[in-house]
Amino acid sequence: MKKLLFLTLFIFHVVCLNLSSFSQNLKEFKKVDKFKLSDYTIEVYFKDPLLELIKAYPNFDEKDNQAKHKLLSDYLRHNSLYVFQSIRKNKVQKNYELLGNPKNLRGRSSFSLNVQTADGVLEKNIDKVNLSGEFFEHMVLFQSERGKQAIGKGIQIWGYFVKIEPYETFKNRITELIQMDIENSIPVDLLAKNPETIEPLFDYQRFGLSRVKNRKVTISVLQYDSLGNVLNKYPRVENDEDLYLSSTSKELIWVMAFPWFSAQDSVVKSGNQVKVNSRLENINHYLKDISVFLNPTTRQVERISGKLIIHGYGSEGHSTSDMLYVAEFAPIGESTLPKNIKYTGLNDREFKKPALTIDVEYELN
Repeated sequence: MKKLLFLTLFIFHVVCLNLSSFSQNLKEFKKVDKFKLSDYTIEVYFKDPLLELIKAYPNFDEKDNQAKHKLLSDYLRHNSLYVFQSIRKNKVQKNYELLGNPKNLRGRSSFSLNVQTADGVLEKNIDKVNLSGEFFEHMVLFQSERGKQAIGKGIQIWGYFVKIEPYETFKNRITELIQMDIENSIPVDLLAKNPETIEPLFDYQRFGLSRVKNRKVTISVLQYDSLGNVLNKYPRVENDEDLYLSSTSKELIWVMAFPWFSAQDSVVKSGNQVKVNSRLENINHYLKDISVFLNPTTRQVERISGKLIIHGYGSEGHSTSDMLYVAEFAPIGESTLPKNIKYTGLNDREFKKPALTIDVEYELN
């Protein structure tokens, strides 16, 4: 296994900024590549998110780590990163703009691709680009010899381990989509469409949707010694302002933190227990044998338990293993909401040695 490379990042220079979205004027972008594709020339332009943030917030480097991550995340959700411009016979044919995809902020594709005519008219939006990330090869931080060593690796930035995304990954995928567009063969299921709204099954979901303004989520990985005492605890903090999009995504942590069941799910009620057989892909990908326990008096949810499906991918292919899962609820406002979430080994039925815990704090409207 390659050794992780650690970098301490210092940013000193501030230059002029305009945070407006992409237009035909590429003066805010830096040209980073040029290559041939069939009988087209493709020119590639990049806008550095960190430089843009420093220009917008001259005190950016003085902010705490959590604030920096939030500003970067918000920027990436609403701005352009790369523009691939197709040129033939010295004339621009189309612009392919890679930009944040706020509707899929917790999915595996945090970017979408706008396909525009030469004069800026939007032809189509591809929301299943399958590209994501926070830090990228063409950022100024990674242009030095030392910085280049970090590309494609996991390093520590602002208290978190993050991957520096290689340009080659982005180039290959966007080139593939451009080729499809040239051949008029982009599959319909890659194009953006209005998603079906998943009607909630339980009252806690309705309350959360209407009242939760944001969440502070502390995710801790725990290690134990031979006596069962906590040896190491590795916490990280994330903030979330869109409970619905996070909970209906395919991200493990967010599915665990607030299971979003559908009104169309199959349920079997027995006293204060409700067994749920979900029809949703994200739930079925991570959870099974789900039981929801209600307070006998208030009928509000007190606990959700089941098995968590851990997916592994290696040289021998895809494999899964099961762990015990529990989400303990607590009174929040006029309802109950998931407060403490754990998963542990199948033999640890009392959750004495959870492998991971999630603690949630809520801010209500």
